[in-house]
Amino acid sequence: MKNNGYFLNWFFVFGFFLHGIFSGGCQPSTTLNVLDPEPLPADSFDVRVWKWNDVFIPPYTWPDGTPFGNGLYVDVAMDPNGVTIVGDLLRFYVDPVFPPPPPNAVSRNNYRSEIRTAPWNIEHPLGTEQWIGWRYQFGESYVIDPTSPITIYQNHPGVEELSPQFELEIAARNRPAPAKGGEIQVVNSANDDRIVYPVRPRAGETLDVVIHVIYGIHSAGLLQVWLNGTLFYDKAVSTVYREYSWGGNNKWGIYHHTFNESPADVQSSLAAGAGKVELFMGTLRLLTRTPHDPAYRTKAYHLVRPD
Repeated sequence: MKNNGYFLNWFFVFGFFLHGIFSGGCQPSTTLNVLDPEPLPADSFDVRVWKWNDVFIPPYTWPDGTPFGNGLYVDVAMDPNGVTIVGDLLRFYVDPVFPPPPPNAVSRNNYRSEIRTAPWNIEHPLGTEQWIGWRYQFGESYVIDPTSPITIYQNHPGVEELSPQFELEIAARNRPAPAKGGEIQVVNSANDDRIVYPVRPRAGETLDVVIHVIYGIHSAGLLQVWLNGTLFYDKAVSTVYREYSWGGNNKWGIYHHTFNESPADVQSSLAAGAGKVELFMGTLRLLTRTPHDPAYRTKAYHLVRPD
């Protein structure tokens, strides 16, 4: 009887174990999605990383620019030293009047010092997901420009004369109201959004940026923007233009777009002591996924956030 009791006890234990398996008791209770706090292991993903002390930029001129850094491209108008490497930082610099643009230039002022991914017409299919992270440091001589906005990141569909689908811009005073000037605003032209946030970098300060985007129309799209670790913009909305329904090319740096066509804006910025702009960029991280990726839509903030 003693041995029979022993085997009877094990029979119930084994039965309980089988019940747990077939009833789902040994399976995860939740499925990880983009809003879950717990990330997957870093080695589950293929994050592209650019550390600038490992990168060389060949000489370049306007309008050609130059490829560099295995997948990036310098895009300037028109300063041939607008993008340089200083130690482990990438330096962007715009002085609207020096050096003087070449005689055949499209503008009489320098207005762009940017890098971008390559190729230009990249056209990510709808549903493509990207996580992007980097740190900006504003130059010690940076002065907030109350007269003209400055784009410091953009995603562009590659169609000439078209505005970026979405971008980060330093606001000018009352553009839009009630901006004082210098605040970071998210502009999502694909959804007719322009929202100013209470993040206003000063000279020498840093700005940490993480962007999560799923390229889509209406609620199939998603755009999330973290500034200095705080999630500010978080909307399931269009992130592409309906007429040009693909994900665009990411660009970083300085785009002083009103300087291109408005000498009066150049003079106003110079008069405010804010005409020259210097911006430094730390390590850049970029993760791209398709809907077929097993990790699609899982949280990857920790993989791209600035160090």
